[in-house]
Amino acid sequence: MALFAPSRSVTEILKLAERPDVISLAGGLPDPTVFDMERVRESMDRVLKDEGRAALNYGPNPGFSKLREWIAERMATKENVSLSPENILVASGGVEGLNLTAMSILDKGDTVLVEAPTYMMALHIFRGYEARIVALPMDEEGLETDGLEASLFELKKKGVTPKLLYLNPSFQNPSGRTMSLTRRRQSVELCRRYNVTILEDHAYAELVYDGERLPSLKSLDPENVVFVHTFSKIFGPGVRLGWVAADAELIERLGLCKLGTDQCSNTLAQRLVYDYGRHGFIDDQVAASIELYRNKRDAMEAAMSTHLPEGTSWGHAGGGFFLWVHLKDGADSDTLLRRTIEDYKMAFVAGSTFFANGDGGNFLRLSFSFVAQDQIDEGIQRLSRAIAAG
Repeated sequence: MALFAPSRSVTEILKLAERPDVISLAGGLPDPTVFDMERVRESMDRVLKDEGRAALNYGPNPGFSKLREWIAERMATKENVSLSPENILVASGGVEGLNLTAMSILDKGDTVLVEAPTYMMALHIFRGYEARIVALPMDEEGLETDGLEASLFELKKKGVTPKLLYLNPSFQNPSGRTMSLTRRRQSVELCRRYNVTILEDHAYAELVYDGERLPSLKSLDPENVVFVHTFSKIFGPGVRLGWVAADAELIERLGLCKLGTDQCSNTLAQRLVYDYGRHGFIDDQVAASIELYRNKRDAMEAAMSTHLPEGTSWGHAGGGFFLWVHLKDGADSDTLLRRTIEDYKMAFVAGSTFFANGDGGNFLRLSFSFVAQDQIDEGIQRLSRAIAAG
């Protein structure tokens, strides 16, 4: 349990979402107004009417066959990757997809490469399998591939081949950054050369607010990339569903690992998502989400430009849910967070949560997805007062 101690902040973030007195810019939750309840109700009614008894029973270990077929077809359209249902495992959310992949590949002491910063739950998972986590620098173009190459070279000299390179290349959590096309190609080539599997977290890639979508790493190297996506951002996190796309042999291994977790993902939810998706409603929801979140991002960036004190900076997010704020040198965002919640009734996520070694004290993450748009300016004003108070 000591390995999991750094992740306690995750449970605190979810608690804040229920506190009416706090303006929370912490959790990366979808805005509930994107959920089309009438269409969801229609889909659920069809599922219960036509196949309710099957939907309430156990389902196949790798997932509902029709949903896996639909996912494979959608990936051909959205990601330009040719897959069969045997290449898809339906997981209980993207986090379980990451966990099952780690469970099936990692042994104690294996090396995993991550970006600095990176997704807090990925660190939680890798720590749980007692992996050696090596953090690599990133900049505004994403992972610095010169640093990746140097690290791979040095590790090879020591006789170490990393088992995984975990990347969140599009609208990264927490930084909001997107890896450039050049860096994507370089990363894929380097990992192929050094025989390192890439674990691609695709959670936010469909929520593009500026420009065109870049190709997934999976599309650049279908054989060496394990692709994890989630329905949490394109449908709803309450169904707790996502999927892994990989070669059939690994999918079989993931299924064996899943037998010891929950045996099969929620059968009722799988049939609901399949019905909702095959009617085109997921794509409609993504389009509506993009318009809503783009407006929220613009409102938050405007408020930050107006209110945040000199010495703070941030990067523009072309999609996703997050803005990454750089405080002045010497700042301690963990201390700032406690004071901001207590004295100013506003919350964010401290930067140290996203670094394997606990660095990041002069960073914090803001989320614009869940907060009501008319509270964004007030939330940033409260943050500004807290920063100014020292």
